[in-house]
Formats: sequence, structure tokens, C-alpha cells
Amino acid sequence: MLRPVLGRRLHWQVGGALSIFAIFVACSSEPGGELGDHSVDETDSGTSAMDVVVDHGPSCSDGVKNTDETDIDCGGTLCPPCANGQACVVRADCSSAACIANTCSKDLGCSDGTREGFVDLATYPNIAACAGAWSLAGLASTTSPACNRASGNSGSNLDGKDCNAADLCQGGWHVCNDVDDVKAKLGAGTCAGAEIANANAFFAMRQSGPGALMCAKGTNDLFGCGDVGTPPDAATCGPVTKFSGDQCGALPTTWACPDGTNEVGTVTKTANDGGGVLCCRD
Repeated sequence: MLRPVLGRRLHWQVGGALSIFAIFVACSSEPGGELGDHSVDETDSGTSAMDVVVDHGPSCSDGVKNTDETDIDCGGTLCPPCANGQACVVRADCSSAACIANTCSKDLGCSDGTREGFVDLATYPNIAACAGAWSLAGLASTTSPACNRASGNSGSNLDGKDCNAADLCQGGWHVCNDVDDVKAKLGAGTCAGAEIANANAFFAMRQSGPGALMCAKGTNDLFGCGDVGTPPDAATCGPVTKFSGDQCGALPTTWACPDGTNEVGTVTKTANDGGGVLCCRD
């Protein structure tokens, strides 16, 4: 039985003048798709050879910038996203989901390409405060993006529908895990870098606690940085300066925490206002 084979040139004898045809599929009778001895190039009987040329057309692996690619073999609607440093037009062209000045970037930390806190990149290269909404509950267990990082206050999914907290951080970044993660990424900086005058914004990390304002193992309350919230236990929370209060009562109404003993597992954010999450570089 004949089966399709790509990328071969076949020589078949036909009567009459030489003809060259460009086609997209050649054939072989070999089970593995190799032409082997079935390639025909007979020259007797006064016949002429016919070249059957297999033309693949543009692809995402041809080493050429073509179709709607934004860089060689990446970006656009047909090819995989581009790596950092390659050209882009929109954020979907980038694996990091951040297209800054037509270049895929990993330096801002927020998936929508804008930082709301820790805006001084020289002082805070490894931590960002990223505002946005999410409808899929929780902070502790939602470690993989759910809506392709489309949320954020400058993203394409402003309501955060079917997004989780991880969608607010760009590729190569994550929602800061705990006090130690925040401390390491702050470097010589402090949580004051996330305090935006009159913004009424809180930015959470993943770690919760056992209650009593403590940052430790547990599911009670949210902790982070910002200009709203109440002070947590300084001994266990270290550089983290804000606490959510029971059922997020100390935070803006865009924070919804229905379970007063498991805020970290049930929290959603209904709008972009009021902050979001702390994103740390991987």
C-alpha cells in the first residue's frame, strides 16, 4: 500500500517531455516511510524523467522569520511563544507573557507588563507587587496559572474570570512562597517599596499562619505588603508588614475570604482595585 512521505524527491519515468511538479505529499510503499530501492530513475525506452518535488512551505522550524512570526520560528498565531530577548508584538508572543518595547522580557515580574509596587527595578530586581483579580479560590495551592497569565489590571482578562493568583506573575516568577522567600528577594529593600500613596492596596504572599497574627504553618489569615492592613507579629513575619484580619476584614472589599479559619484556601479577588500578590523571581 502506498503511504505518504514528506521531504523526498522522486524520479519517475513517463512518456513525453520532462515535467516538474511541486506537490506536498510523495508516496512510498515502505512501511517506515523510506523510499529505499523503490525510487525509480529509469532512462531506457526513450522516456523522460519527472521530478516530484516535495515542498513543505513555511514552518516553525525552518530557521526563517515568515508567516506572522514575530521572530525566527516563534510568536504570532501559529508558532510557539518566543524566549526572552526575542521580538514580540503582543504579550501572547512571549513565553514570559511580557512584551515590553517589542521585546520579550522577564524583568517586570507581573504578567500584564506593569508593576504596581516595587517599581524601582534597580532596588527591587527580584520582587514585584502585581495588582489584579482572580476567580479561582486560594493562594497556597494554586501554583500553576489557569488562564495563561491573561489577568492583571493591564491584562486582557480584567475580571480574572477562570484565573487564579498565579496568573498575576509572569513566566519565570511565582507568587512569593513565605517570609524567607520575600526576605531573600527584597535584598536590602523593605516592604515599604510596595506602599503606594492612597492606593489602599495589599499584596499577599502564599504563607498563612495558625492565628494570633503569626506567619507560620497554618491556613489562618493572609500576610503581605502594602499600604492597607494591620501589623502582624513582627517576630514571625520579619520583613512582611501587613495582615488581612479575620475574613480579610482589614482589606478592601475586593478581597473575599469567606472562611475565617482558612482565608489562604478560600480567598478570591473580585476586581483589580485593592492590590493583588507579591511575585518573586524563580
